[in-house]
Amino acid sequence: KRDEYDDGPQCKDIFSKFILINDSVESGKTIERSYVPVKKDQTKAEFPIYRSTKRDAMFTDDSSCKRLLTVTVQSPNVERGTDRELLVKMDFSRTLLHFQAVDVTSGKSAQVD
Repeated sequence: KRDEYDDGPQCKDIFSKFILINDSVESGKTIERSYVPVKKDQTKAEFPIYRSTKRDAMFTDDSSCKRLLTVTVQSPNVERGTDRELLVKMDFSRTLLHFQAVDVTSGKSAQVD
């Protein structure tokens, strides 16, 4: 479960948790996670959004995980290589969840409701 990237080997298919089953989330709250590109010349980043029926899921290929959608954000400025911040935001202020990915360096963003 690992791939080779510009900064060395990294685990793949990791289930990155925003919230856990049975946790309460205050209405109007936005949860953010920060990521970096895995390749120096990467000009877009895809963030697949999964849900799991297990509180302790570790990998997205676990039988309890299901892919819901993917948010893709353009990251055109590759001058800083992998030293670029990519934010994924999950917004709980609406009736339905709202996802946003932002390339902090360029300001480019993508949204999915």
